[in-house]
Amino acid sequence: MAIETLLVAIGPNDDARTDELTEAVMDVADPTDASVVLLHVFSEAAYRTGIEEAGFDLEDPPSPGELASRLEGVDTVAAALETADLGCDIVGEVGDKRETILRVAAETDADLLCASGRKRSPTGKAVFGSTVHKLMTDSPCPVLFVREGVYADGETAD
Repeated sequence: MAIETLLVAIGPNDDARTDELTEAVMDVADPTDASVVLLHVFSEAAYRTGIEEAGFDLEDPPSPGELASRLEGVDTVAAALETADLGCDIVGEVGDKRETILRVAAETDADLLCASGRKRSPTGKAVFGSTVHKLMTDSPCPVLFVREGVYADGETAD
């Protein structure tokens, strides 16, 4: 299977994982020469809050993509990819995270979906659910999961 398009879902809590996420994306995109699409999905409330915090007028809001490009996690990954001569497209959407990520994966004909998260206890997964778990079971393409605290050299952070 050739990897031509890599969709990277970057969530609001991924700021702590951008180094690991970036490294994983570069490990796949560089040797395959895949195009990279960075996706951030806003809830309606987060989109409105982001517009206000960025100083935009609610009557003339920016596109979700423009607002997504201003987020620290998205900007950090995009800048690192640009530095490594790996370009990317930034897509912002408003809606349900899981449904929107799956829709964009299908629309972009993604060959690989990359998502990150943190380790959770079984109770935490049962109580709060897991967007990544749902993506893994419903994705139209394979999913690469990058867990916080695990480095490429196999060492784990304490």
